[in-house]
Amino acid sequence: MNRNILALDFGSGKITAVLSAYDDETGTLRVRRTLTQPCKAVNACVVLDLQQTQEAVNKIFADISEYVSFNPSVIVGLRGGFLSFKRSSGFKNTDGRNRIISSRDIAEAINNSVPRNTSDTLEVVDVLPQIYTIDGQTGIKNPRGMEGFGLEVETFISFALVTQLNNLNRVLCECECPDYTVLPSIVCLGETLMRPEEKNNNTLLLDIGGNNTSALLYHKGIVVGGWELPIGAEMIVQEVADVLQNDLDATRTTLAQYEYGDDEVIDDVLDEASKNMLKAVKKELLQTLPFVKYPPVWAVLSGGGSSLSVREAAKNVFSLRKARLAAYDDLISDAEDADNPTFSTAIALTLHSLERDALAPTPVHQKEEGFLGGLLAKLGLN
Repeated sequence: MNRNILALDFGSGKITAVLSAYDDETGTLRVRRTLTQPCKAVNACVVLDLQQTQEAVNKIFADISEYVSFNPSVIVGLRGGFLSFKRSSGFKNTDGRNRIISSRDIAEAINNSVPRNTSDTLEVVDVLPQIYTIDGQTGIKNPRGMEGFGLEVETFISFALVTQLNNLNRVLCECECPDYTVLPSIVCLGETLMRPEEKNNNTLLLDIGGNNTSALLYHKGIVVGGWELPIGAEMIVQEVADVLQNDLDATRTTLAQYEYGDDEVIDDVLDEASKNMLKAVKKELLQTLPFVKYPPVWAVLSGGGSSLSVREAAKNVFSLRKARLAAYDDLISDAEDADNPTFSTAIALTLHSLERDALAPTPVHQKEEGFLGGLLAKLGLN
């Protein structure tokens, strides 16, 4: 049986969408349609105008209706300044005579990692379990079925402003899509795009959009820091436009068609602009303890704002041993441009939601009354 999945990535001035079909029997994913809908009413997932955003989303739904005969599951990626992140830990004493750790014990330990004093202005949108400890023995990946008196879990929690979630909810409900899943885009990218050796090293993941850069820092296999920065590739466009004495739209068109290495002068301008953008990113990161404590030696770059000039600039600015441009290039796809970095985030949303067995849509317009029950479903433990 095939399940249709639509992933929506609300970027800066556009909404990127990927429609996929997942075959439950074979466990294979096929990308059926990719599209980008211009929408000046969104900026890094922040809705600036409800009606204009609704119109853009409706155009996407109308487009994909030609490819599916029934409503797909919808996943919405979250990015931007209304997101925040926190590392935490939770503990649970195991029940029963045999002290066998159950799915419920795991879910309760994860639930206990969520701070009880969270502000009413924030909503927990994702809890990523990273590593487990049983009776002092750490490094356990999956404790289910093991014996122990006490279970501890380290988690990486994503929060979002309730008001911004509600604005997104208004848009989607008006588009007759009241049920959908929300996930932090950068977490999905980190968990599906990063290689095991990169996660085990000090590796910085940068997802570069137009006006926003999302970042995750990995150390010894776990996420030690996450950031949403109001800095993006538009900074490069602006600097190149100033040097070339051109307007912004013409510069965007020129850069979209330009192959790095074709013109030495333009390459030099791009290199300098890319360095300046990444210096601004580094300046922000240097104000945080995780980045100072675990300085990256590798970097992985994704998003529409990543490029060869940005990759080379990243090596220089962050003093890296290695940096790579990452995209999903091994997909089964009917769309020719599925490997374009512009669609990496939407594909990551699909892959990560499948990995987490999180396809049961969860409305975001109100807090879940049974948070433990929600975690059980989201983590595939019920």
